[in-house]
Amino acid sequence: MRRFFVPPTELKPNSVLSLTGDEFHHLKNVCRLEVGERIELLDGQGHIALAEIQEIKKKSAEVNIMKISEVPPLPSPRIKLVLCIPKFQTMDLVIQKSVELGVETLVPVVSDRSFMKTLNKDLKSKSQRWNKIATEGCKQSGRAWPMNIIEPTKLQAQIEFTKSGEGLFLYEGEGTQDIKTALSSKDNAREQVTVFVGAEGGFSSQEVQVFKEKNLEPVTLGPLVLRVETACIAVLSIIQYQFDLLR
Repeated sequence: MRRFFVPPTELKPNSVLSLTGDEFHHLKNVCRLEVGERIELLDGQGHIALAEIQEIKKKSAEVNIMKISEVPPLPSPRIKLVLCIPKFQTMDLVIQKSVELGVETLVPVVSDRSFMKTLNKDLKSKSQRWNKIATEGCKQSGRAWPMNIIEPTKLQAQIEFTKSGEGLFLYEGEGTQDIKTALSSKDNAREQVTVFVGAEGGFSSQEVQVFKEKNLEPVTLGPLVLRVETACIAVLSIIQYQFDLLR
């Protein structure tokens, strides 16, 4: 059943709701739904409604809300991905796959080797696009809880924000442990796993030193150098498997 996101204030039992804008476009032109078909409405705050399309107009669709229920929260541990901003086409793909692979929060950061190295107005405009991609990913995958994309910040700030020993960073240098060993040492009852992934150039030696000073563990995904999107998909899939989140 197709899903659509609506503002929390509009999700009321036994009421008629009007879908407009992007949601209406998705209903009419992408999904090509018709009057009488049923859809699900999500408010992004843990509620889901069963609704039936009553009328399709030129710029809106009227739907009748039949039933509202609660959506189970994302399973623990929650996954937080801190990603040094890669090329924008790569970023778009990582956002899509992060939604599908259960990331709760994605934090874009600028770093010594990120595609964009400073926080500017261009990044703010990109943030709007990234949130739209994430929303579309939720619809495609049937995910009920939206993925949070935090406003871009600096890598240093995110390292400082992370509790000592409470995160992993992917690193191709020497002296790193494999991902299986690193995750096996973690408590299965933990609430969150934070993973840092570098951009196309990885992390600088200065950044690696900051990670180590914060007691964050360097982790390898094997002997081959992976693309950013491949590394993200691989590590997220492994985390899902390790903590039994694929049920």
